[in-house]
Amino acid sequence: MSLVKRYLAEIGRRGGIKSRRVLDPETARRMVAIREARRAAKLVSRSLPALHAAGTPADTSVAAQAVQDELLRRLTPADKLAQAARLSRAVDLLSIEGLRQRHPTADDALIQFRRAELRLGRELAAKVYARRHGT
Repeated sequence: MSLVKRYLAEIGRRGGIKSRRVLDPETARRMVAIREARRAAKLVSRSLPALHAAGTPADTSVAAQAVQDELLRRLTPADKLAQAARLSRAVDLLSIEGLRQRHPTADDALIQFRRAELRLGRELAAKVYARRHGT
């Protein structure tokens, strides 16, 4: 065996021993999903190098969008629903915080009314709150 082959065999053996790690099944599945999404992104980026796909934000590359799309496709319906609920709640909290910053002296009832105005429009919110408060 040549000196180079022996050296490479030794490095390979040591590298294999050092790099062994124990992964739980969920982590391994996520790693595989990410690897497959990257492969899909490479295919897309090769076929459409200068174009932005429909629905891709201007600050997002086609490859990054392909990775995100692939990962979203792999989610279960329950996971998609949970993610939508988290995003909805985050938007709700941001809306409330924005209203509190614009109306620092407002109490909770006024903040709720202002949220209703944002969602429903001034006229419909006034009708809903008039009925709710018996006026």
